[in-house]
Amino acid sequence: MDFKERLIEHYGFTERDWNETVSRYWPETLPARSLFLEKGKVATRLAYLRSGMMRSFFYDDRANEITTHFFKKGSVVISMKSFNDQVPSRENIIAIEDCEMDVITYDRMQELIREVPAWRQIGKDVDEAMYNSLLNRSIQLQTLTASERYELFIKKHPDILQRVALKHIASYLGIDIATLSRIRKSI
Repeated sequence: MDFKERLIEHYGFTERDWNETVSRYWPETLPARSLFLEKGKVATRLAYLRSGMMRSFFYDDRANEITTHFFKKGSVVISMKSFNDQVPSRENIIAIEDCEMDVITYDRMQELIREVPAWRQIGKDVDEAMYNSLLNRSIQLQTLTASERYELFIKKHPDILQRVALKHIASYLGIDIATLSRIRKSI
């Protein structure tokens, strides 16, 4: 199901709603290893990812990259706190692969919410999905063993496993690369 079909089915979009929406988004490409958002800058835009992959990360107190999220095709690429509250981001978002996306600025999104009220609910639903994902991940980090986290990851995200460096998967799972290597050998 494509983006338009999802909006029609889940939010009762009309042709007018769709036209208002597409008039505010624009297509953009982002080469691999390019930043979509840099830590310390306000997220002034979000994107619907049509192809490619991105990840969000921050640096810990020892300058290690800690991956917090992977964005794949069909994802909304957003730093929620920074975009919603227009405050500096605490994370970076970088393209892992060449990406094609549809982008909208914060100001254009506010206009869109006024013109197409369903976007208010869509925003709430995206925020809730991201929150639930973060909550589930937090619980998994505290209750599952490293092996269990990896097995769950490969079950849920086999496509990511093939496209992302193991060091990023290890940091996402909260383990070091040596531990991940041992787990992979034992499976």
